[in-house]
Amino acid sequence: MNAEDQIETLAATVQRMVEESGRPEHFNARVWLDDWLTRKVPALGFRRPADVLMEPGGLKRIQQILAGMQSGAYF
Repeated sequence: MNAEDQIETLAATVQRMVEESGRPEHFNARVWLDDWLTRKVPALGFRRPADVLMEPGGLKRIQQILAGMQSGAYF
C-alpha cells in the first residue's frame, strides 16, 4: 500500500471514529489527519506520525494510537 492509500485508510478510520462519537458535523477527517500527521506525538516518543507511517508496521501502529485516542487510553 502506498503512502496516499495509507493516509486515505487513516482518514476513513478517523471519520468513522467521529461518527461513532456522535458529532460528525463540520468535521473534516482528512484536514484533521493531515495536520495531526505532522505533529510530534508523545505516544510515539515525540515523533511525527507521518514518519512512523513510513516504517514497517507503521500503519498498524498509527491505527493503534488513533484507537487509543477514541477510547481514552493513554500510551
